[in-house]
Amino acid sequence: MIQRILYNALTNGLAQIKADPTILDDIFDKQWELPVTEVDAIKTFFATKAPKVIHGYARSDQEPPFYSIVLVSEREADAVIGDEAGIVLDEEDPDYGCDQYAALWEHTYHVMCFTEHPDACQYIYEVAKSIILTAKPTFIPKGIYDSNLSGADLLPDPRYVPEFMFVRQLAFTCKAELLTVNKDSKLSKAFRVGGMHIDKSGSPSDVGNVKTLITIANS
Repeated sequence: MIQRILYNALTNGLAQIKADPTILDDIFDKQWELPVTEVDAIKTFFATKAPKVIHGYARSDQEPPFYSIVLVSEREADAVIGDEAGIVLDEEDPDYGCDQYAALWEHTYHVMCFTEHPDACQYIYEVAKSIILTAKPTFIPKGIYDSNLSGADLLPDPRYVPEFMFVRQLAFTCKAELLTVNKDSKLSKAFRVGGMHIDKSGSPSDVGNVKTLITIANS
């Protein structure tokens, strides 16, 4: 699931920063040219109070800083003709012969960055952005494509954000194929052919590897 892929990317990225804090130098010194004293403070912040990663909206009893991953929307964006994606062709697969159906879906997730201080909110936002950008190549083998990021500050809203927190959201959009298997369709297919069959060419592949019992001889 895409939400878990984002979760794993963030948790792995934070673990890498813990193991190698110079990653923060790359982001805040080399990229954004912040003062050395501020970069050192950021490194101390991540060493002593690194953000956690959670699923779903924030709760009032959760202690900042943390990231919360929320599904904002998803929809079927592109259809395949007849929804057909072929059949399962691997003879070792228990679903061999079943019909497959596919559609291309578009997904939008928000990575919401919660802290008690506005500057810290910007720090963890930039870190999340860097982590996901770095992890993008690893998404492709998982079938995720056309991914992009955008972001914004959120207005205080007690329905979604505890009033004592600052929050900035990082929006992640992507597309992925949703593939389903119709297991019932296997029952309507024939996998064996009985009787006698004529082999005109003498090649088993021409008759679908069916055992032929009649061969035409040219006189």
